[in-house]
Amino acid sequence: MPNADDGDSKPVLTCSICGKSQHDISDIAGSPAVFVRDFICDECVGSELARLESPALAFSKDLDQTLHRALTIAQERGEPHAIEEHLLLSVIDDPDAAVVMRGCNLDLEAARQRFIASLADRAETPLAEGADTTPSAAFQRIIQRAVIHVQSAKCGGLVTGTDVLVAAFAEPPAAELLQALGFTRYDAISYISHGAAEGDQGRAGEEHAAEKPGSLAEVRLLNDDYTPMEFVVHVLERVFNMDRETATRIMLEIHNEGTGICGIYPYHVADVKAAEVRSLAHEHQHPLQCVLKRSSSI
Repeated sequence: MPNADDGDSKPVLTCSICGKSQHDISDIAGSPAVFVRDFICDECVGSELARLESPALAFSKDLDQTLHRALTIAQERGEPHAIEEHLLLSVIDDPDAAVVMRGCNLDLEAARQRFIASLADRAETPLAEGADTTPSAAFQRIIQRAVIHVQSAKCGGLVTGTDVLVAAFAEPPAAELLQALGFTRYDAISYISHGAAEGDQGRAGEEHAAEKPGSLAEVRLLNDDYTPMEFVVHVLERVFNMDRETATRIMLEIHNEGTGICGIYPYHVADVKAAEVRSLAHEHQHPLQCVLKRSSSI
């Protein structure tokens, strides 16, 4: 991917498909594809999209507006590159991402002021008169990671502001800004996966099972888009003493059906196993959720 924020403040953009420079073609595509795979000219956009493994993959309308708003913020500030802070400032106003941030008790106005202050500390050479702001390499990497996540974990579909928010934690400057506000990637993916902040996971399911502590309880794992499959297999082997073949089969059931039973135990045993799963998941910063459900078995 071209390193757009290095060297000349007016980089020559080239199409990553046909190799033509911006001087040879009428325009570089302004669609979301420009942020995904380097810069793609208008002539190649159609053919490139047709090559995607998931033809339905697309940016949500809100995210499309969020990305262009980030460029506009940088342009209006007279800055040559849209960087992480510009993207975060725009993501604050993305409807999908804002729900997650508010759900994790992030003060959006405080975040906005911190991002603006950070921009002042990272001031670049002013944008040349008549020049257009371009996304930095870090900006593009964030979007690319969001796309890759949706392609792999969600098997296609819309890329949204929540995907970009999570991907931003992979860039140190963005992660440091968010963490300084008391907001971590683990907080975000836990809320996205289960609609609960850290510490709230699993409680509702356990309350139902705990009505009769002497009864049997099913221990279930819930699917999410962020916990690696191999980690789920590891948990099933370690906590539930499954062999690799059985653990893999249960993991695929969880992945395909949304939930899977790991075993049926007396409540006090099930409670210990659920706590061990949550401890392992937290240790590795995965949002894997384990819940208990009263079993109908006698």
